[in-house]
Formats: sequence, C-alpha cells, structure tokens
Amino acid sequence: MLNMVIEVFSGLGMFLFGMFYMEIALKELAGIRFKKWIKNSTSTRSKSLLTGALATAVLQSSSVVTLMTLSFVSTSLVPLESAIGIIFGSNLGTTVTAWIVATLGFKVKIELFALPMIGLGGFMLILNSSHKKIEAVAKTLIGFGLLFFGLEIMKNSIETLGQNFDLASYTHYPPIAFIGLGFIITALIQSSSATTAIILSALYANILTFEQSAAMVIGANIGTTVTALLGAIGGIPDKKRVAMAHLLFNFITAFFAFLLLPYLSTFLMQTLSLHSDKTTALALFHTIFNLFGILLLIYFIPAMTKYLQLMFKTNEKLPTRYIHLADPKFPDTALVALRNEISHLFVKTLKFGLLLTHIRPDDVLNGKYDVKDTISNNQKFIDFDYKKVYENLKDIEIGTVEFANILNQQNLTPEQSQNIDILLTSAREIGYAAKTLKDIKNNIDDLFDNDNISLHNMYNEIRSNLVYIILVFVNYMNEKWPLEKTLAKFTTADEESRQITKKTTQLVSKDNVNEKYMLALLNINRNINISMKSLLEASKAVNLYFEIEKKNGKTEQ
Repeated sequence: MLNMVIEVFSGLGMFLFGMFYMEIALKELAGIRFKKWIKNSTSTRSKSLLTGALATAVLQSSSVVTLMTLSFVSTSLVPLESAIGIIFGSNLGTTVTAWIVATLGFKVKIELFALPMIGLGGFMLILNSSHKKIEAVAKTLIGFGLLFFGLEIMKNSIETLGQNFDLASYTHYPPIAFIGLGFIITALIQSSSATTAIILSALYANILTFEQSAAMVIGANIGTTVTALLGAIGGIPDKKRVAMAHLLFNFITAFFAFLLLPYLSTFLMQTLSLHSDKTTALALFHTIFNLFGILLLIYFIPAMTKYLQLMFKTNEKLPTRYIHLADPKFPDTALVALRNEISHLFVKTLKFGLLLTHIRPDDVLNGKYDVKDTISNNQKFIDFDYKKVYENLKDIEIGTVEFANILNQQNLTPEQSQNIDILLTSAREIGYAAKTLKDIKNNIDDLFDNDNISLHNMYNEIRSNLVYIILVFVNYMNEKWPLEKTLAKFTTADEESRQITKKTTQLVSKDNVNEKYMLALLNINRNINISMKSLLEASKAVNLYFEIEKKNGKTEQ
C-alpha cells in the first residue's frame, strides 16, 4: 500500500516537473513576439478572450498567463478591461490540458511516444545546447514526455490502489466535499492541470464516480485563483482588480456548474452516451462549464471593471509613475516600465528648468507659443517649492536605480542587460542635469528684481536659449525630428550660449553692471548649457536603446 502511494506521488512529481519544464521552454520559444502578440491582441473583448484562451493552450498553464497578464496590466501595457477578458479566456484555454490528458493519456500507449520524446529531446539538448531555439524545442519535448510519463506512473499506481479501495464508504459524502478537496489540492500544488490529471486518473481507475470527479474539477477551477491572488499581494490596485476578477469569474462559474451538475451529468452520460468513456466526458464537462461562464459574464466585463476600480483604490502618492507598477520577474515589461520612468524623469527635469527660470512649462511643452512669445508672456515671478520638486526628482532617480539593480538580478538575455546599462546611463545624466539646474536658483532670484535693462535683456537671452533647446527636445520626443536634426539644432544653441557668455563679460565695461550680477549671469548660462548637454546625452542613450530593440525586433510602445 505504501509503495503504491509513493508511486502516485512520484508520478505526480514527474508530471509537475514535466509541466514546469515545458512551461519554461515554451516561454523561451514564445519570447517577446509572443508577449507582444498578447499585448496587441486585446483591442476588443472577444479578442481578449481568444488571446487568453490561445495563450493558455499554447503555454499549457493558466497560471503563467495569469501572472503575465498581471505584469502587463501593472505596466499599463494592457488596460484593465482587456486583462479581465484575457483571464476569462485563460479559463477556457486551460481545459485543453484536460483534453490532451483524457485522450492521449488514457487512450494511447504512453511508452510509444513519451520515452522517444524524452530521448530525442535529450539528444537535441546535448548536441545543440548553444542554439537557443533548438534548446527550447528540446526542453519542450523533454517536458512533454516527462509529463505523460509521470501521468502513466500515476495512472497505473492509482489503478492498483483502486483495486483495494472501497468506493462505497465514500459515496455518502456530499459533492461539495469533493469541491473542497479539488480546491485544496490545487491551492497546494498551484496547478489545476495537475489536479485535473489526478482526478482523471482516479476516475479512470473507478476510485471516483463521474459526479465526484466533476465536483473536484469545479473545486480545482476555484483553486487556480490562488496563484493570481498570491501574485497580487502587495501589488498595485490594478493587479488586485485582475486577481479579484479571476476569483469572481471562477466562483460564479463554479456556482452555476454545481447547480447544473446533475443535468450536465445526465446529458453527458445518457444523451451523449459517454458512460463508457468517462474521461472524455469529464474533459467535455470542464469545457462546457467554463464556456458557459464566459457566455454568462462576457457582457458584464465593463460593469465588473467599474466595480473593481471602486473596490480597490490607493491614496498613497508615489514619486514614480511606472516602475512601482512593474514586476522585475518579467524583464520584458519591466524594461518598458524602466524606459517610461526615465522618460517621465526627463520631462519633469525639463519642467524644473523652466520653473526655475520663471517660465510656465505648459507654454513650452504643449507648443503653445514660439520662443519670442513664450518669453514675452512669462515675465512674472513663479513661486514654487524648488527644494521639494528637486527632492521628488531625486526620489525618482533613486527609485529607478534601485529598480534597475533588482532587474539586473533576474535571468536576463545579453541584450536586456545591455539595455539596462544604457537606461541607467540616461537616468544618471538626467539626475546630474537636475542637480546642475538646482544650483542656479539663488542667481536667478538675485537677478529677477534688478531693474537694470542690460541685465534684464541678457537674462531673457539666456531664457530664450533654454526655451529653444527644450523645444528641440520636444520635437525630438514627439518624433518630429530625427536625432541628426536634433544634434544640429543643439549645435546652434551651443553657439548661442558662447555668444551670451561673450556679451555678458562685456557688460561690466559697457553698461557699468556690477560684477556680482555678471557672474550670476555667467553661472546661469553655464549651468543651463551643462544641464542641457547632460539631457542630450540622456536622449542619445534612450535612442541607442531603441536602436537595439529595433534591431532585435522588440520595440514596444
């Protein structure tokens, strides 16, 4: 008896390992293009559902798709409503595993294909270990073979165990007890597919009746929500909303499946005459009640989205906009979040420079006016807490570096590691620009109240050059100008800065300007020029990042 129990657990362990190994391989095979397909295939509810179903069928794991969806929604790559659609679809996609197990696992001699798959995969892995695609295919074959080999061990052991098992002593337990059992097993082993394989093996060995097996499958469907709930712990509201949507869908679906269990059982056993093929009947039951759940709830996705947005709110104001929403365990989406955060830091630094020189940021960044009109319309003092704004910029920079360091500890490709280094260079350049700009605050204040016309005119020339440079950046960021044109425009601004320096040094002799104010002007002009050059280097780094992504066909918006 003990030997049979050990064999069951050994078979289960091999099944789980095979599934885990296959998931890793399929993720490697799918790569960024697969993830990009998921992201781009969610424009409508029906597309989201189909994407979730297909992705789960291909990756053979609703848990992987669920965690991937949490990652996408946390970085705003997929809107919440689409993410809920993907989750609904994944519940249908996960039934494919039941069909594979029910058909191949119990109707075909496992050794005819499982062992050759493991063997072929092993040879491919050893002989072509340096080729990533072949390695991923080899791992998929090994994982698939081990999955079925483990199922065979489990099936045979449970069959033997069933010969000494008194089913009659368990028939008095209500179906809800088997729902609880299915939930507990799935929650513990974190795989509804593995639970379904156990249930199918027990049904095949006549240890469970069809109704008991069906009840356990309903429980397994609820149990699979634990993965999403664990993945959302401590996460942003959208992550919690997706996890709760998963829980609501599975609970509502389970409720109706439980109510309809006697009728579905009669339909499958008698109407479709599947009493002699109960494993197929169970796979069909699994598909029917998940499909029913989708048809029942698909039109309520918008309402569910609004309800969940009200249910989960956050009052915490964080300096970062993107990286705190991303999970470093998913490098592809984490890199997008890191890039977006650096763009966010870049724009905030531009605004900081404009505020320091008493220019309303929206007048420049929104392209309201040209340089001359901008200066003309911004002659009033702008009072703001520059220390607080600067500390906010520092917090974003520190958070970005910390996030990048965590991301660097993940299993990254050489391209991903290179991109992190490039983005970190950009963050450091922006941080230096912000610090350099901060140092002009006192000089600006000294000049602002001075009524010397020559000083005032030179101060406006410096401001005009700053606005000109920032407009160059705005056109570059909006992809109106290529990097080459941006660099050419920057050369013009750099020459203007030198002319300003030359004219400023002549103010003492020509206009009897106090040397203190002349030095203030020189300091402002020099620091603005240095900071803008740092921002230019930051732009070059981000441009290099895009070039690498484009070269590898991985550019994401």
